[in-house]
Amino acid sequence: NEKWKNNDINISSIYTFIVNNKKIIEIDGENILKSREDITKWQIIKYKSYILPKGKHTISIKSIPNSKIGSPNIDYIDFETIKIDELPIEPEEEEDDDEQYIILSDDFHTLLQYQYIMDKPENIANYVNGQEDFSRPKGNILNFTKNVKEFSPTYVIEISSSEKFDTSDTKIIKDLKEKYYIIKNLRLGQQIYYRGAINEEQLKNSKIYSLTVNTLTPRNLDIPGIDNCRDIGGVKTTLVTNGIIKQGLYHRSAQLDTITEEGKKVLVEDLGIKIEIDLRDEYEANGPYVEGVEYYPFMMYSGNEIQWFDGCNDAFVKVFNLIAESDKNPIIIHCIHGADRTGVITFALMTLLGCEYDDITRDYCFTNFGYQGFRNINTHFTTWWNKLDNFDGETKAERCKSWLMSKGIEESILEHIRTIFIDGYNKNISLESNKNNGLDEYENEYKNKKFLNFLERNDNLN
Repeated sequence: NEKWKNNDINISSIYTFIVNNKKIIEIDGENILKSREDITKWQIIKYKSYILPKGKHTISIKSIPNSKIGSPNIDYIDFETIKIDELPIEPEEEEDDDEQYIILSDDFHTLLQYQYIMDKPENIANYVNGQEDFSRPKGNILNFTKNVKEFSPTYVIEISSSEKFDTSDTKIIKDLKEKYYIIKNLRLGQQIYYRGAINEEQLKNSKIYSLTVNTLTPRNLDIPGIDNCRDIGGVKTTLVTNGIIKQGLYHRSAQLDTITEEGKKVLVEDLGIKIEIDLRDEYEANGPYVEGVEYYPFMMYSGNEIQWFDGCNDAFVKVFNLIAESDKNPIIIHCIHGADRTGVITFALMTLLGCEYDDITRDYCFTNFGYQGFRNINTHFTTWWNKLDNFDGETKAERCKSWLMSKGIEESILEHIRTIFIDGYNKNISLESNKNNGLDEYENEYKNKKFLNFLERNDNLN
């Protein structure tokens, strides 16, 4: 650019340095590029120091447009690794192979989430501490840069479950500023097709790309206004050979009070959720919060794990009766932070479904990615896990079933829950004689409430 040869430029006002697509690092002080004829002359730009956890990270420099003078090229980027005396605690088993930190292009987790998932659940303190919201997924990037060579102020992308783009879920998204689109809340293993262009007329002649989401759990979700939200689906179960827990039935989160209008659309239209279960104390449960989602406040008094594990029988019975119909009415369940009361219900469900210890603990500790304060396996979880051994059964799943039956939940309800969450699981007891199990009186209390017709779930793009 000829213009900047004759102008001093403050580089710090032009470039933004970004780590892992979220952390913005500022230039260390004011960095002035002096005017000069020799535009090939090197000048070193220093950024402020930033401590990164072990592993690989994404680094990018964004050039802010409309600088009037124009921006000089950054031709070479180098990074200095500085060893400090006190590093964060390392994982118990160190790995020299950096390949473990390479995120696959079909994965939707952030790098920090991915690193935790690849580590042992008990090492959660190496990654997050429950003080900031890192719970949202990165999303899947639909990139059509290679196919669209022309520059345009805006671009369009077409997305579908069909390679022919002829199904009802096919949608066109307009006014993109970049040659890519980030799509969130796809299902594990879901395949979609997409194509991009500078306008709708050129879409039909554009190259068709496909994306199949990988199956790495947890399936954490982005619902605007809510943090700490995820679906327990996709996790392995030991109750059948090669069994996988179904997605889209049971979702856990923090409170819904702050959900935005866009979040409500995602909850109802994209995720198909029809039931909200609120476990908070009576004075805090003031729903419903989302029109079109039926609201059930089942109070579990705030307190310690003794109250939740050994008591709260009425709440457990009512919650598990609704879970038994989640194939028809998908659920979102929460307390205040979606950590402890929501945690013990989710622990009970995942253990009942034969999920493995690492998957249950990883889901429990994933709560630290939200604003929930720090939790680890010794915060309630180990107590719950060990207490199951006081109940009958050859496996943890069967002992969990015995524990839940001791609370008054019918065996037929628990067996039916297994059948709707696990393909290929056959229950031995009929559900019909016990279906409502104490919910009739509660539901009659709400029979005069009017709700909108529930929107049909889009199974292809949620």
